[in-house]
Amino acid sequence: MLTKEDLKAVRAIVREEVENEVQAARDSIETKMTSDRIRVQTDVRGLTDRVKNLDIRVTKNHRELKREIKLVSNFQDVANLETAGRVKKIETRLGISSA
Repeated sequence: MLTKEDLKAVRAIVREEVENEVQAARDSIETKMTSDRIRVQTDVRGLTDRVKNLDIRVTKNHRELKREIKLVSNFQDVANLETAGRVKKIETRLGISSA
């Protein structure tokens, strides 16, 4: 039969082994977390660059669309004025009053 001293010695050995295993697991987890954090930071930097490039392209396209819309609007205004002038001349020639 084991004495109190024997049980204390066994308990100390078991505790030491558990602490060693826990420390090894902790070290392994910390190493994994560090490598994962570095990988995530790298991915985020890449995504940040892609978002910046996309923002630049969207801004450029927006400017181009605004310019084209302005051109079309100006063209339509001129065409509308010309048409209004023609209609007025036709109404005048035909003696029709405009509404």
